[in-house]
Amino acid sequence: MRSRHLHSSSLVALLVASTPLLAQGVSAQLGGRVLDAKGQAIAGATVVIHNQETGLTRTQQTSSEGRYLATLLPVGPYTVTVTKAGFQTASNVKVNLNLGDAAPLTIRLAAETGAVVEVTASATQLDADRATAATSISPDALASLPVKGRGFIDFATLTPQVQVDSSRGNLAIAGQRGINTSINIDGGDYNQAFFGGMTGSAEGKTPFTVSIEAIREFQVITDGASAEFGRMGGGYVNAITKNGTNDLAGSLFYYTRPHSLVAKDHTTGLELTDFKTEQFGFSVGGPIVKDKLFYFVAVDGQKENRPDGFLLGSSTPPAGLFPLNPAVPADAALIARNADYKTKADSTTVFTRFDWIVNNDHSLQFRVNHSDFKGNVNTGTFNSLDAVSSDDIKTTSLVGQWNWTLGANWVNEFRITSTKDEQPRHPNSTLPQVSVSSVITYGSGPNYEREFETKRTQITETLTYVTPSLQVKGGVDLNNTDVSEVFASTQYGSYSFSDIASFRAGNWSQYQQRFSLIPGLTAKDSGTFSAKEKETALFVQTDWTPTNGVKVGLGLRWDRQEHPDFLIADFSNPMATSMPVTAHIPNDSRYSPRLSVVWTPEEDNGRTVVRANVGRYVSRTPSVFLFQVYAENGVRAARITFTPTATGGVPRGAGFDPANPFVLASLPTVALPALDVFTFSPNFRNPYTDRVNVGVERTYGGWVLGASAAYAKGENLERLNDINLPNPTLNAQGREVFGTRPNTKFRWLAQYTSDVSSTYSALTLSAKYQKDDSPFTAQFFYTFAQNRDNDSNERNFSGYGAQNSRNLDAEWSWADTDRRNTLTGYLNFHERRWTGINFGLNVRYLSGSPYSVFRTTDLNGDGNTSNDRLLGTQRNGFRRSTITNLDLKISRDWTLVRRVKLGLSGEVFNLLNHVDRYAQVRWTSGTDAAPVLAYGQQATSSPRQVQLGARLSF
Repeated sequence: MRSRHLHSSSLVALLVASTPLLAQGVSAQLGGRVLDAKGQAIAGATVVIHNQETGLTRTQQTSSEGRYLATLLPVGPYTVTVTKAGFQTASNVKVNLNLGDAAPLTIRLAAETGAVVEVTASATQLDADRATAATSISPDALASLPVKGRGFIDFATLTPQVQVDSSRGNLAIAGQRGINTSINIDGGDYNQAFFGGMTGSAEGKTPFTVSIEAIREFQVITDGASAEFGRMGGGYVNAITKNGTNDLAGSLFYYTRPHSLVAKDHTTGLELTDFKTEQFGFSVGGPIVKDKLFYFVAVDGQKENRPDGFLLGSSTPPAGLFPLNPAVPADAALIARNADYKTKADSTTVFTRFDWIVNNDHSLQFRVNHSDFKGNVNTGTFNSLDAVSSDDIKTTSLVGQWNWTLGANWVNEFRITSTKDEQPRHPNSTLPQVSVSSVITYGSGPNYEREFETKRTQITETLTYVTPSLQVKGGVDLNNTDVSEVFASTQYGSYSFSDIASFRAGNWSQYQQRFSLIPGLTAKDSGTFSAKEKETALFVQTDWTPTNGVKVGLGLRWDRQEHPDFLIADFSNPMATSMPVTAHIPNDSRYSPRLSVVWTPEEDNGRTVVRANVGRYVSRTPSVFLFQVYAENGVRAARITFTPTATGGVPRGAGFDPANPFVLASLPTVALPALDVFTFSPNFRNPYTDRVNVGVERTYGGWVLGASAAYAKGENLERLNDINLPNPTLNAQGREVFGTRPNTKFRWLAQYTSDVSSTYSALTLSAKYQKDDSPFTAQFFYTFAQNRDNDSNERNFSGYGAQNSRNLDAEWSWADTDRRNTLTGYLNFHERRWTGINFGLNVRYLSGSPYSVFRTTDLNGDGNTSNDRLLGTQRNGFRRSTITNLDLKISRDWTLVRRVKLGLSGEVFNLLNHVDRYAQVRWTSGTDAAPVLAYGQQATSSPRQVQLGARLSF
């Protein structure tokens, strides 16, 4: 909060500290002390807290120590009035509460004979009572800073220790896998139970499922979450939505990114063609019954077409393209697909919220959010149009909440959340997929059609005992999920070629096809899956303030995830001629203790705060793993991999037809390659992370400077392990190679295990500036971090990346999300005196992430073509380039009539058109003794784009 003028005919009030105490939850709380002019406590004073937007009023009585505390306050502006016989009344004390705020407010009352005074009270941004390592994105920041899409989650990468994982497009927080991040909106779980990540995000493909127009503010919490919050080994995002008030308000907006203002592609150097992005919508909110019933509605849409970047050979190629000869059948098949195309990403969201203040003790909230996305997937440089699939993603989320106070010391929260997520996928082609490494992929989209739906219901009940110095909160969190899916990977067949020469010769290196093993059941039907999961959590959290400068938090949480009870393959006898389907998926239960201490030295007048917290955070196991062990258990279905020495009758060489590739009509009767069978280890556990964080912040004028150190140890992280491998031997070049499998009846005996570990250490320096009457606001964060693990599998349910899955110690190296240095944050300048122009600048600098150099050939004989590293190199031993990005927004509002304003804005993404390139090392051909390497220039940056916008608000 900012310094402010407090006007009163009978008040000397001093606001001594501010902002988040319980930087979690969906509300705020206001507490502090009432003192006399000599600093002595005033007991029995009446404190009336009034919400200026909705009329909600709370009344408190001070304790013998002069303390008061009001909880479950909706965010927004408040006035505070304090009365006590024998003292002047303190009235019209204004304070604005943001998400999670406690805003400790100490008010000094003068005796009735005292003079009338007017004072200026200052409040810094120092979070004087907050235990968490949290960063807030305020309503002002959401409105004034540039944002490329309409998704509020984009702002999370302006906060420390946050990045987007390259595997699935999820937010990876504080060194943990992105799949272990939790997204909460209005207190409800907004995570995809099946795939992981945010509901409806489709691994980062949807631009947004909740419009930024509907979000009031949010926080990113990396460490120190209370026991109320779980199911995240990393951090979590905590957002609240907008509500209506007593004033009618709304907006109508339109944004466009003109094609003429898009810079050339950083990879190809060519101009982008057919580029079009439009975003449009409106919002409106106000009273239905003044001081009682309110509504808010927001509608947001996007229409987008953009070039795919498809690049193939040519009969007259420019530099970098190989020639195509139409007289060669293989080349003719490519020429027929050598056409550029556009991809779309169209999205619409509709948000509605109602708030009913029944009385000062009871309030109800209901909101519904629906999103509809239509877009393309599997597009890109090497994918032709018939390899593209269409996603049609719909989500519907409903949240109902009831808050009520029970007497002077008890408050209760009841919340029910229901979320439906549909993600069907339709391929453009039903031909077998053909993939030529680093050249082209065509046919049957990403190998499958998909019919998918999850329904998730969450019920939380929380009861809190509140005194000014002690809070005890306990509750239960129930989460039930219904999953139904049709997922039939490679049902149309899939060919892999190592290079263009092999493709022209028809010499595929691998052919895969899915078959039903149950008579009368089609390959597609064999991938039909339906299951129910149940998650239960119990928690208790105590926060105690023994002295004015010390707060101690102690919490304990218990999480249990119960999986469906269908039978899965039993690998207890790995040499059996058949794997009996008699085992069960292990359920998981675990305790999570948490401790925090906050110290504000009284002798420093509240200008310094020291925080320390330690705790365990348990993640959940996504349901996608359950599908794999259900469908590919050796009895229901099999994805059979054919090789050049065991073709199963699939034509190879001259018999391969690139224009119409062969697909097996049924399971062949000839000698088949060994099957792959998937199951869970009987010792499988949900992953957890033990975290420690120590930090200090201090105010200097309008600045808050801070430093924090964090360490996290992840255990029981999931991976896929093939237990049907012999001990390796060294070949002549020194590579570990695997010979004949111990159980020749099978190829992979793939087992989901939970034996991966990780470590993360980070030092973060922060600088925040906010001062009343200043046109500047800013917050910047520099983090030096080191992130290591022995498997960075984000959520690969059907393959593995370890070069020797029997020896994880040899895989210990930098994690995929290791970014050694990051600098993120924003600066906002509102020049009010002459021009009224607002400038918002986002800053993102991330040092290069690691990668491995692989050869897409099974050199070590483990049946995996994606884990054979360049000999002599460690996992993730190479680095991509840094990412340096500045985004700028310039905007101005003009008042038309009364409260009606017209705002015009221009946003520039990658302002300097900075190009981040690195010479990516690729192993294209050759052997370990004589590898052939290519050093292709790759860009990690996007070309500059300009977005123009207009907004009519009232």
